Amino acid sequence: MDSDWIRFGISFAGILLMVVSFVMHSYKKITVNYTVIWELLGLALLLTGVVPVFSQWTRQLASGTGLAFFCVGAIFLFEEFRTSAMISQLILREREMAMHVALLNQENEAILKELESLSRMVAEEHEKKEEENNGSGETKACGEKETLVCG
Repeated sequence: MDSDWIRFGISFAGILLMVVSFVMHSYKKITVNYTVIWELLGLALLLTGVVPVFSQWTRQLASGTGLAFFCVGAIFLFEEFRTSAMISQLILREREMAMHVALLNQENEAILKELESLSRMVAEEHEKKEEENNGSGETKACGEKETLVCG
């Protein structure tokens, strides 16, 4: 009877693993690669619990040993699932940050082009005013200070 409970627990853990990984992927908490891995592992657990040939080893375990194996396995699965969810979050954040950096670089290039065109326009206007002032011998304004140009 104990082996039936262990088989039921393994099958339930497989179904739970498949459902949780699918839900986590639908909420963008885990990447596709990890979802596929956890779905396959859940399917393997489900088959191990359901198919008697795969779960024959559960009949040879003592009652306390089977429970201990099940608890240790459940803790291991939970921790590894949590680790893969954290790694997935880091991967998703990295992608998001890379997109932000690309957008900022693009914006920076546009600002630099605009600044370059404005500086060319200012330099051309400055040259025109300088040519006009050089020919007439009048006072010219350069920024905030005035200089006297002799002609």
